[in-house]
Amino acid sequence: MRFGFFDSDGLKLRYFECGEGEPLILIHGLGDCIEGWTFQYEDFSKHFRVVALDLRGFGMSDVPKDITIEDFARDVRNLMDYLGIEKASLLGLSMGGMVCMEFYKQYPERVKTLILANTLHKLPEAGRAMFEQRLKVLESSPDMTQIAEFIAEMSIHQDRPDLKEMVKTIIRKNNKEFYTKVTAEIGNANYEDLLPTIHVPTLVITAEFDVTTPPSLGREMVSLIPNAEIKEVKNAAHLAKLENPEEFNLYIIEFLKRK
Repeated sequence: MRFGFFDSDGLKLRYFECGEGEPLILIHGLGDCIEGWTFQYEDFSKHFRVVALDLRGFGMSDVPKDITIEDFARDVRNLMDYLGIEKASLLGLSMGGMVCMEFYKQYPERVKTLILANTLHKLPEAGRAMFEQRLKVLESSPDMTQIAEFIAEMSIHQDRPDLKEMVKTIIRKNNKEFYTKVTAEIGNANYEDLLPTIHVPTLVITAEFDVTTPPSLGREMVSLIPNAEIKEVKNAAHLAKLENPEEFNLYIIEFLKRK
């Protein structure tokens, strides 16, 4: 296991690496970081060379002035170049799933498989109100405390104060201005036309109680991606990787072992 830093367009970004075998790159969601995959490393590293990164602006990575999802995809490419990885399986959660889609759009030849977890290809009209509520919380708050509370309550279904505190601790550390800019980018992104062009094995993961990216959205994505598979994690909300890591991890390991 080792932490390190690499250069991505002049920014200093942090990454983490463990295990051996076929490379699996973990791409976190909005406001998250390398530590957010804590419950995945042990299981995944038994089978794969696991690489995670703090995308620009998050965790311990440098914060840029402006941002696009294309920038995040380039961070992943630059890390692969730095580590000498020509082709990899990509696992993206929430915003990280959008980064996976953008990465496939830009660099399809470098993707072996895609795992799109608790994510969205576009903001549905049904989710517009909740999205606007997030922006209002951000605009009315002097720091990240209120949005951290909001995210923890929305993203954790179980009565797990420990998990909610973990989420709040990670979110509170974010740069509010940058976080707000990325939130707006997510709201404007649309990969509906890309999905039918995805021709690598793809697994979509949803969660039973996810109101941020509900199972219906995952089913819509699967209907658009040729030969995609779908799995639903039980007794979990948006952060299924934390609430039910055993099931979440098993679905991914089984999928990758077959590909």
